[in-house]
Amino acid sequence: MTRTRDMLLAEQALVGLRLRGQQVQAAVTVFTDEARRRSSAGLGAVDSRALLAVLQDLPVDLPVPQSSLDAHALRTLHTAPPGVADLGEEEPGVVVRRLVPAARVELVLVHGPHGVSSREWDAAVRDASQFAPFCARGIVVSHRAPERGPDPDLDLLLLKARFYGVGVATHEPTGSLSWLLEPAPYRPERHSAAQWLFHEQAWRQLGPDRC
Repeated sequence: MTRTRDMLLAEQALVGLRLRGQQVQAAVTVFTDEARRRSSAGLGAVDSRALLAVLQDLPVDLPVPQSSLDAHALRTLHTAPPGVADLGEEEPGVVVRRLVPAARVELVLVHGPHGVSSREWDAAVRDASQFAPFCARGIVVSHRAPERGPDPDLDLLLLKARFYGVGVATHEPTGSLSWLLEPAPYRPERHSAAQWLFHEQAWRQLGPDRC
């Protein structure tokens, strides 16, 4: 979890994004080679779930006979923008997948302008939990001065957040962020087109200037 902690504490690594209908801060890894390849091809984010579902079943940069694909897959590939796949350009009768993810969201943080207040903690944990299939997730709570003593509400929040694998961070007086509870490591049980689409939606907002 050291890597996630480093990303959180390095404020420049957090960017504002709108994901799954929520305004969040996120730590994102950009894959420079793919970002530059897409830029050269004039290709941005690919947000067709159907297309991503076909692509994820193809190997990268290896020819696959078009005859081995069903009609739906071929129709879908023919609708793809330039730079996604080669369909017979280099070798007749084969398809070569070129597209790989340009970015990966590593961590999502849910919080208001000054952190989540005690009255909003339960809702914030639920909001953060929806990102479980995609990345590590956490919430940022309002800063609590140590001289105020123990906070039973905060203790209950930490208990609930730990159960759901949600990290809890707070603003330090300096304005930086630090963990009260680190998020559970992200370990996907499987890889899906929905996960790839999530990262493409982040890349659409980041744009080629990030490469």
